[in-house]
Amino acid sequence: MIYAKLLLEIMSGLVLFLIFFWLFIYFDIIEKKHRIKKLKEIPKIAVIIPTLFEGEDLRLSVESVLNSDYPKNKINIYIGLNKATDKKTRSVAYSFKNKLVKVVDTGINGKAAVMNYVIKNFVKEDFVASLDADSIADKSMLKKLIRPFSDESVGAVTPSVAVYNPKKFVQSIQKYDYIFSIVLRKAFSYVGTLIVAPGPGSIFRRSAIEKIGYFDEKNITEDMEIAIHLLVEGYKVENVIDAFSYTIAPSSFYALFKQRGRWYSGFFFNMLKYRSKILKQNENGRIDKNIMFLIFLSVAFSIIALPLVGYYIYYYLSTIFINVSTVGIQFSLHELYQIMVDSFYSFDTLSFLGIFLLLFGLYSLFYALKAITKKVDTVKDTIYIALYVTLFSYFLGLTWLYGFINATLLNKRIAWKIKSRN
Repeated sequence: MIYAKLLLEIMSGLVLFLIFFWLFIYFDIIEKKHRIKKLKEIPKIAVIIPTLFEGEDLRLSVESVLNSDYPKNKINIYIGLNKATDKKTRSVAYSFKNKLVKVVDTGINGKAAVMNYVIKNFVKEDFVASLDADSIADKSMLKKLIRPFSDESVGAVTPSVAVYNPKKFVQSIQKYDYIFSIVLRKAFSYVGTLIVAPGPGSIFRRSAIEKIGYFDEKNITEDMEIAIHLLVEGYKVENVIDAFSYTIAPSSFYALFKQRGRWYSGFFFNMLKYRSKILKQNENGRIDKNIMFLIFLSVAFSIIALPLVGYYIYYYLSTIFINVSTVGIQFSLHELYQIMVDSFYSFDTLSFLGIFLLLFGLYSLFYALKAITKKVDTVKDTIYIALYVTLFSYFLGLTWLYGFINATLLNKRIAWKIKSRN
């Protein structure tokens, strides 16, 4: 009993430390505008758009680059066709073919392989942007993302990714997940551990890609692998929070589970792949193993806190239901208040922290929503955020658990299963 209480106090102390650690970073990145030294001249950029089965979505992607405020004489667009790219997508791709837009039929499969093929055989520009064929670049995205490269140690710069035109419920709730991720990625960049360069819009220094041996063609999360690889080799991976790209989110929970299962399995695979370099950091490496440890702790405690919050929500509602069923709808406010007071005093330390994390999460989402979108729909946003931090968070917790089991206990590698649709 004494050891259990001691363990609880230690866990409580760690959770409090993590809360205030991220709280400090969170408000610092929201409130401060970090100055970025301007480049002496605007460099040329190669925008590579790898394709598969995107169809008309590819049109939105290409047009978003063509409508960019980046100088047209400084952009070359390369549409990279997979071997399995379907006829519809190919038709859309070739409809854009001109001096500015090149269509490259690679004859190979896999996003990383297509990226490497185009870079090795066609790209002469010093900077390479990756844009998924189902994503849209904001008009000013390229201009904002190129600025941090004034620092020669920067190997990649990432945008803030938001959900494009959410229509279904599952897409609408993902909107808030992406908004929260925007702030988290900036926080990770702030402490030098941004370990993903997302496909929708990240820009890379070509010489850095060449130095580390290009994208890993056998890795299912190549955007994560290359970011970690750049960091361990001494490059910085930066984030520009007001540079936006938009992605078409999965429209069903099954498709979302497959996507997140791949992401989170990839996370643990890549952590295992680079664990020795992270733990035995050389003098050039930029991943701080202590910060990585804090990130792992934060994820673990967040998952632990969710069942606690869910239990007490269930406890309150079931208690009220039982009393209402017993004495009828005339159940008094005084009795309800007394139940809440009794329940309050029965909380242990970890339960208090769970509720605190829930409230902090709610506040953080509202704060991020207002800071990023500049507007808040009080009723709608409250409902969706409440669903996000309760039901959707459980869904994310399950996919994280699946990713962990898949990558470690089962040691099973998820692979792309590409079947031709022609």
